[in-house]
Amino acid sequence: MISFLNSNYYFFNDCITFLVSIKMKRTIYLQKIGELEQTILDKLKKNLEKSFKDFKISVEIVPEELPLKQSEYDAWRRQYDASKILDRITKKVQNKLHFRTLGVIDKDIFSRHLNFVFGLASSPKIWIFKLPVTALISVIRLREKFYERPEDKKLFDLRTLKEAIHELGHTFNLAHCDKYCIMRFSNSLTDTDEKPKEFCESCSIKLKNFFNNLKNSN
Repeated sequence: MISFLNSNYYFFNDCITFLVSIKMKRTIYLQKIGELEQTILDKLKKNLEKSFKDFKISVEIVPEELPLKQSEYDAWRRQYDASKILDRITKKVQNKLHFRTLGVIDKDIFSRHLNFVFGLASSPKIWIFKLPVTALISVIRLREKFYERPEDKKLFDLRTLKEAIHELGHTFNLAHCDKYCIMRFSNSLTDTDEKPKEFCESCSIKLKNFFNNLKNSN
């Protein structure tokens, strides 16, 4: 009986996934979290469209700001909980056919036992009650002024793009990579600066397979 119910559950889940995929456009939605300069989103939109042009992905900026909540702030750490914010982004787009949603925040964030994170992504697996696939990046530690150094706008834009591509890569079913690749884990800003903004050959193949599977399901 349990086996029968499980088989029907996964069959229904596959049907939901298929129905969603045929209606959903390949659009990445940029969601502003709290106060954030509009120019950051404008530049990121342009750069992401260039980076994912081979996969015919468009990028749109959500006009409404998603305000921060006090319950997401850890006063002792003076940081926001990335997991709580990501969960709220996911709930916000729960009933929308969004291909991917990337939250962008200009506050310091942490996750679990890590002192800080540049970003966080949800699982790419699509379940019946959790259709949206979302990610989040923080830009505050990508600024030179955070380290009391002269601001470098070009470098900031590149760092923002790298972190966005990295977290979106996770939503496309890519794990961390130990090669010279954008999917390499960044434990520090130096790690972000040293890795490229492109995927390595191995991750590129996985990415192509991911999108080919989406295309075939249509």
